[in-house]
Amino acid sequence: MLDKEKFEAVEVRFLKPGTVLSGILYDEEGTMLWPARKLLTDAFISKLKVKGIETVYYAPPKWKQAPQKTPMFTEASLGFAQTAFDEIVTEIRYGKLPDTNRAREAINRFFSEMEARPNGFLNLLVLKDYDSYTYQHSINVGILSMFLTKKLGFNTFFIKEVGVGGFLHDIGKIKIPIAILNKHDNLTEEEFRIMKYHPIYGFNIAKNDPSLSSYIKKMILFHHEKWDGSGYPLKLKGDAIGNFASIVSVCDVFDALTTERAYKKPYTVNEALIYIMRNTGNHFSPYVSQRFINEMSKMYDLGSFYPVGAFVHLSTGEIAYITEKKEEYTLRPTVAVVVNHKGVPMRTPLQVDLQRDVDRHIVKTIDDPDEIERLSLLL
Repeated sequence: MLDKEKFEAVEVRFLKPGTVLSGILYDEEGTMLWPARKLLTDAFISKLKVKGIETVYYAPPKWKQAPQKTPMFTEASLGFAQTAFDEIVTEIRYGKLPDTNRAREAINRFFSEMEARPNGFLNLLVLKDYDSYTYQHSINVGILSMFLTKKLGFNTFFIKEVGVGGFLHDIGKIKIPIAILNKHDNLTEEEFRIMKYHPIYGFNIAKNDPSLSSYIKKMILFHHEKWDGSGYPLKLKGDAIGNFASIVSVCDVFDALTTERAYKKPYTVNEALIYIMRNTGNHFSPYVSQRFINEMSKMYDLGSFYPVGAFVHLSTGEIAYITEKKEEYTLRPTVAVVVNHKGVPMRTPLQVDLQRDVDRHIVKTIDDPDEIERLSLLL
C-alpha cells in the first residue's frame, strides 16, 4: 500500500495530454502507472478513466537539502574539510607536493560522524559562492562516495579510501584556466579538449604521493570514464573502470546536477536520479548506480524507482515485470519474465524471485511510454 504522506495526489480529471510530472505515477496500491518526466498521452489518461481510477500519486520534487532531519555531519567537520581543501589547492598552485593527509583527516572525521549518526541526513554543502564550486563539490563528492561505499558493503579501509578519492577527484582542475572553469556558456570544442585533461593533471599531482594508494590515484584518473567506453581520458569500458571509480563517477554527476551554478538551474533530486537511471548501462555501472538511486530515494523519502508494475531489463537480456516486493526499497523483488534473452515474448510469463535467483538482477527500469504500452499487451 502506498504511503500517501510521501506523495502528492493528482485527480485524473485534471490530467491533460502533454502534461509532464516530475515523479513516477502510482495508484493507491503503489503500482507504477507511468514513468517520470514523460509526456502524458490521451490514451493513458483514457485508460485510467476506463479503469475507474480517479486519483494518482507522484513524488513531488526534492532539492538537495532536507533540514527537517538530523544532520549527519557537524559544521565543525564541514568547516575543517573546506580549510583542508583550500590548503591543498594553495600548495598545488605554488608548485608544492600537497599534504593530502589533510584530506584523509577530513574523511576520518566524516566517517566517525557517519558511524555515530547512521540515520542522519547527508547534509551536503550548498553552493553560495560560485567561485568556490570546485571546493564544495569535491567535499560533497567525498561524502557521497564514502556513504555509497559503505552501503555497498565494503569494509572501513575501502570506505575511507573511496572518501579520499572522491575528495581529491577534481584536483587536476587547478591546472585548468579559470576562464574555462567559470565560463557561463557552453565550452567550445577546444576548451572542452583542454578540460578533458584534468583527470590526467590530477593523476600527475597524486602519482608521486606515497601516502595515496593506487586505488585513490585510479579514482582521480578514471572518474570520467563511462561504462560503454565513451568516457575519457582512456576510454575504459565496463569492469575495467573498477567499482571505486564508478562510485566517484555517479556521486560526481549527482552533486554536479543538483548544484546551482551561475549559468544553470539545479536539477531536483528526482530529476538527477532519473538522469542517472536513464544513463545506467551506458554512462554508469548498473551495480553502482542502482544502489545509489535506491539509497538516495530512501535518504530523500522518495518512492522507490523499482515499483510494482514497472518493466525492467534484467542482466540476462530478458525483460520482466515487477510483481511483488517484500520491502519498498529492495533491488531484488519478484518479477515475471515476459520477453526472453532473444527478444521473443514468453507464452507464459516466468515467475522469478530475485532474492533466490542469484544469476539474474535488474539492470534498469524501462520508462519509454511506447515500450511500456507495447509490453503491457503481453500481460
